[in-house]
Amino acid sequence: MRLYRTSEGLARAEADELALLDLPHHNVTDLLADGIEQARHARVRGRIAIEDAVLLPPVGVPQTVVIAGANYHDHVVEAGLPIPEAPVFITTSGASVTGPHDTIWLPAEAPLEVDYEGELAVVIGRAGRGISVADAWDHVAGLMVANDVSARDVQLAAMTNGVVTDIEGVRRGKSFPHFKPLGPALVTVEETGTELDLSIRTLVNGETRQESRTNQMIFSVAEIIAHVSATVPLMVGDVVLTGTPGGVALARGGYLRPGDLVTVEIEGLGRLRNLVRAAPAPPL
Repeated sequence: MRLYRTSEGLARAEADELALLDLPHHNVTDLLADGIEQARHARVRGRIAIEDAVLLPPVGVPQTVVIAGANYHDHVVEAGLPIPEAPVFITTSGASVTGPHDTIWLPAEAPLEVDYEGELAVVIGRAGRGISVADAWDHVAGLMVANDVSARDVQLAAMTNGVVTDIEGVRRGKSFPHFKPLGPALVTVEETGTELDLSIRTLVNGETRQESRTNQMIFSVAEIIAHVSATVPLMVGDVVLTGTPGGVALARGGYLRPGDLVTVEIEGLGRLRNLVRAAPAPPL
């Protein structure tokens, strides 16, 4: 099942249309709390072509976004980092989450080194702490496409030789408004399976910048969930970003500039398309 959140409410994909569902929930997170199965059988109150729908981030504003790093071999190599022995992650609030077609705003205070990071996103469907690897997929509601946009100058100012020395500074570099495009839909696990081998690609103005497959992750989705949940309780609707492949601007150049169009696509999950604009400077 593919669930969309539109300006007209939650919808289920049916062929090339979205079936608008007669449900009281404002986003997928609210639906998950009551049971996602309701979306399979809900009355259809209208239909709309996918290309005509105004799409919003499926989960709304998550309580927590987990950001895993250094999780693709080629990205670790290009960053000059050692292969990690366990998943590396930070957590942020969901305040920077935005829609699959919304603008990425370059922050006025740090506009020059804003980077793209195409990633697989996992949505937690059942809360838990101390989740085992064997049970991890039982806590997953579905998958989405994500772009972990990062202000590298802010992020790197909080690190020394690849080691985080100021965790709040790293969070800030990844948490500017509209820095986390998500969507376009939540795709449930029965459509993807758990042995993930999906192509993932990021393009800027049609030029491929990142291209890999999810089976190249150092740590699997289940391993990340288990490691994170050992210390961080995962709640329904939380989003786990699972790391980015090689090809980021930090390594190859080509930071985002006003007018750029960033596309992130993952096989079977869909595509984000976000225009980059310069945010206005705050008033004095």
